[in-house]
Amino acid sequence: MSHTSQKNVATILFLTVLLTACNGGGEDADNTPAPRPAPPINEPSDIPKDQPNDNTGDQADNSAGANDTNGALIANNAFSLARTSCGLGGLSADTALENIAVKHANYIKYAFANSTPTVFNAHYENKIEDISDVTSTNNPFFGGLDFSERLSKANYPNARFGATENIAQSTYFSSAGNLFSSDVMAESMAKSLLAAPYHLRSLMLPSSSVTGTGVTTYTPFNQNAANNKGYILVNHAAGTQATRNKTVEGVFTYPCEGVTDTVTALYNETPDPVKHTGRDLRVDPIGQPIYVNVPSARTINVSNVEFYDIKRNIDVPVELLDYRQDPYQNTVNALPANEAFILPITDNLKSCSITTSRRGKNCGLHGNSDYRVSFDVLIDNKRVERKSFVFKTGDVNY
Repeated sequence: MSHTSQKNVATILFLTVLLTACNGGGEDADNTPAPRPAPPINEPSDIPKDQPNDNTGDQADNSAGANDTNGALIANNAFSLARTSCGLGGLSADTALENIAVKHANYIKYAFANSTPTVFNAHYENKIEDISDVTSTNNPFFGGLDFSERLSKANYPNARFGATENIAQSTYFSSAGNLFSSDVMAESMAKSLLAAPYHLRSLMLPSSSVTGTGVTTYTPFNQNAANNKGYILVNHAAGTQATRNKTVEGVFTYPCEGVTDTVTALYNETPDPVKHTGRDLRVDPIGQPIYVNVPSARTINVSNVEFYDIKRNIDVPVELLDYRQDPYQNTVNALPANEAFILPITDNLKSCSITTSRRGKNCGLHGNSDYRVSFDVLIDNKRVERKSFVFKTGDVNY
């Protein structure tokens, strides 16, 4: 079956967090150096296979290092606004962090523009045997095996105060050749990161105060540049001497009262927040999660959750993700006992609103809709606080 105007975007998300240890060292939240299989970037039903790239001029573009500074600014502003909207400090631009992010973004670009990796962990610059000519030191943008090493080699001074690396990679296909600009995709990828629980919590660290982002595009290997485009966003954030002990009072949430234009659905994340349920997010996504954090508490227990669609007068079912249900207990990805996520389960909402292969299926929450979220938080088994707020989704994301 031919698709004369079919469009398809697939985004994958990766996370690394370095937390300051008591001895001043670092702890990597994704610290297995061996590469792990990444989810497939393209959906086979929509994207043609073995389509030759007859635009030889793109090979030079694919090999050049670049940063879309406007796209990077859009992403930085999205992260900073999300933080300040809910009571955290904003993020200032850090040229040194940006340089590290740009170099790593171009490392990923070079690998995917010049090969088709079957196993690739976006945080690592390790040698991969079947594509050794474009990985590790054979890649002209090699900066270090992992995030910690890249910070060290760059002599980045704030690494000791805690740093995070968040990566989003998207591919886009349009049979009509209507490809998105990197500015549009930078905003889309930033919003996706703000809907992915493990990324979201790293983007909401109270101690973070500086940031740097790399955004770049490429033509996927052996694909036609007229119809295919890849996008990469690498964001780094760090604390400073002045903010290393910064915290937030009371019950912190994201989204919070007044937040607008969130995504409607989460289609994937590494680490997988629903690993313990057997759910495949690419087929059955969940809605925009709610992050709950009480920094002053040792433990919290979230209960009596109401997730209410104001326009349609319906309650959305939810599941709770906290240290009790955590699929990564006793690992470096384990959730602290004073944090939790409320996950809206949107299987029955049928929120897909345009003519796509997903029409009539699950696309998360409804688009451009107000949702009231209310819940109780038992803090340290002593006192209960009731929290309630309204946030609004943006257009349905696919």
